[in-house]
Amino acid sequence: MRKRYIGACAALLWLLSMETAPAATLRTGMSGAAVTELQQSLAEAGYFARTADGDYGSTTARAVALFQADHGLAATGAADDETVRRIRKEKDRDGRKGGGVVMTEGNRGADVAACQHRLIDEGYLKGAVDGLYGPATAAAVRAFQKAKDLPVSGIVDEKTKEALEKNASSEETLSQGDRGGAVKEAQRQLHEAGYLSGAADGVYGSQTASAVRAFQQERGLSVTGKIDKTTWKALRETPKTSSALREGDRGPRVAHLQNLLTLHGFAPGSMDGVYGRGTAAKVREFQNFCGMRATGTVDEAVWQKLRSAPVFRGEYKKVMRMQSTAYTPYDGGGTGRTASGNVAGKGHVAVDPNVIPLGSLLFIEGYGYALADDIGGGINGQTVDVGVDTLDQAYGWGNRRVNVYLVQ
Repeated sequence: MRKRYIGACAALLWLLSMETAPAATLRTGMSGAAVTELQQSLAEAGYFARTADGDYGSTTARAVALFQADHGLAATGAADDETVRRIRKEKDRDGRKGGGVVMTEGNRGADVAACQHRLIDEGYLKGAVDGLYGPATAAAVRAFQKAKDLPVSGIVDEKTKEALEKNASSEETLSQGDRGGAVKEAQRQLHEAGYLSGAADGVYGSQTASAVRAFQQERGLSVTGKIDKTTWKALRETPKTSSALREGDRGPRVAHLQNLLTLHGFAPGSMDGVYGRGTAAKVREFQNFCGMRATGTVDEAVWQKLRSAPVFRGEYKKVMRMQSTAYTPYDGGGTGRTASGNVAGKGHVAVDPNVIPLGSLLFIEGYGYALADDIGGGINGQTVDVGVDTLDQAYGWGNRRVNVYLVQ
């Protein structure tokens, strides 16, 4: 009987100890639902300005450390029971003066690179842009914060990000012919949103103007080709793209991919900016043709192949000698679409339907493969007008005689 009593007491003590045992301290490298809950609580307390993804990375650790320092706790960056309890208690309070953490040391990627570009433009950072938030970037951020009378932390919080963006754009209206840091910033944002290719050179040329018009068209803004306050605001609010594209994605970069696939002879059907099964299938065909693993996903290696000169595979029904000019998507107040409704640009040509039936796949020497899906008032007889993306490319093409191969 005594043994049973002792055993029952031991079991009761064990249960009580389980109920009062501290939870495991959350720290860098952990992941899961508990981390997601912590991140959500940090966001509600005003210390975290990222999506709660359940991964305890450097941004989460820095947000925790800042909270701990502000509330008299040891600033370890690891969330023990007391830290978690205090963070939950701070829900819906004013939060920290500079707002939640957006990025910090240890982060990497396009957002960090954009931050470095802005810091370089303003003279706070020297050296190359590498997309890695290291000590030099943190020091530049501290210098910027001190100059702008912001809380000096070396992290990019919400207030710092807002100041960097405002400082870069200054809300000034930009138009073709302008130059400078604000133009560079606009070009970078257009590039990150998938509307502009090439380096940001700070010169507002025809290619930048075309990208702005495409952006305005897609966003339902007045299509002027100029960056006014409304366009600046829309650019800042547009989600940034990664270099990779995959099935389910959509937008201007997908339309550009579809056009480049067509230029290489792998027309995916409708060029509508939607990465559907047809586009994925043509990407796999292109990857097979290039000796790459056929994943159906467009990574940087695929982009590089797509930027190379198209290869004529030698299959055609007949060849015609024709006069050729070039046009951009917005020539003559155009809508950016072909007569067949596809997104205009490289990979599309305007023809005389009485000579070349609409929907034909062609190969044009010096250009590549193209879908004959557009028409024009001046395109009559033995003439083909090749689609290009910018006026500079159109001038480069000029007016020439070319062999046009009817493939199908």
